Amino acid sequence: MGKIKMMALLMLFIIIAGFKIENSSIEGLNIEFRKVSEDYVRPGVPMGPMGSTPILAADGMKFVKLKLTLRNDGEKDCVFDFEDVYISTEQDSLYRFLKFQAYFTDTKTKIKPKKEIDRIVLFEFPDNAKPKELFIEDKRYQIIENK
Repeated sequence: MGKIKMMALLMLFIIIAGFKIENSSIEGLNIEFRKVSEDYVRPGVPMGPMGSTPILAADGMKFVKLKLTLRNDGEKDCVFDFEDVYISTEQDSLYRFLKFQAYFTDTKTKIKPKKEIDRIVLFEFPDNAKPKELFIEDKRYQIIENK
């Protein structure tokens, strides 16, 4: 009886681990930084015909907006979650993804092989710092604006 329970738990673990690994892969992901900008105000939640209430950055902070083209040059789907995306300062302090701009609401992202998508992402970042790198899982992408 004990061996059966142990086998069942082992099988469950393997299934969960396999599902987790399959659902997160950034092999072949390349990023183009189309534009990098900073501001102290960002649009808030839409309020119908009244527009939206602006949101101010916290004291000593600013919003960094990255216009990205994410391209999958690999042979398998690129799958990741923007909730786990960070940018760093020159001193390697990390700041987590804040939100998408515009109409994207789901942070889970899937890019088919040889396809690309555009996203505008926001981060709250120290006022006196410059963004250095974008972190997606274990990969770092140097933030260099293409002009």
